[in-house]
Amino acid sequence: MRHAPLALVLALALAPVACGGDAADDAAQSAADAMQQAADAMQQAADNMASNGSNDDAEPMTAEEMQEALPEELAGLDRTSTERQSMGAGGMNMAQASATYEGDGKTLEVGMMSGGGIMAGPAMAFTMVSFDRTTDDGYERTIEYDGMKGMQEYEENGDYMRAVMMVLVNNSLMVRLEAEGMTMDEVEDAFDDLNMN
Repeated sequence: MRHAPLALVLALALAPVACGGDAADDAAQSAADAMQQAADAMQQAADNMASNGSNDDAEPMTAEEMQEALPEELAGLDRTSTERQSMGAGGMNMAQASATYEGDGKTLEVGMMSGGGIMAGPAMAFTMVSFDRTTDDGYERTIEYDGMKGMQEYEENGDYMRAVMMVLVNNSLMVRLEAEGMTMDEVEDAFDDLNMN
């Protein structure tokens, strides 16, 4: 599972949302505006870290703790693989863990990423950016889930279903679930069943 900086994810997600017009100039300007908004969020986060240090509300989880939070069974599916890693550079540390669950024609990938200070950018981006795009096949939108900022993407076409949910927990832990063959309600239930305490 790839983990992209959330500000970039939001910028890329915003570009098609704002590009509903027919003019290429409007599309280019909307994409540029989205990128600028993300860049501004990252700069504000960097300024906050420089003046106040990390803005995390909770102690970052280690790679080991995140891996332990990924149960052997989730949403009725068996865990088929798991991975963890940690790294540090320039006084900033990052840790991540992921697991894949499969069964009954369903696949669920769960990833967690944590790091002191490094999550300030995603936290700021979630605060500053919001969007809501709905199509015949699904939607993309920012959310507030149990008081936590996040985003969801859902697509359903015939028997095909794909659901993505990303939630920032305590401004220090990014949790991402991506599923095929599952509804968004099932993905939310899977998120609720994760042990992140």
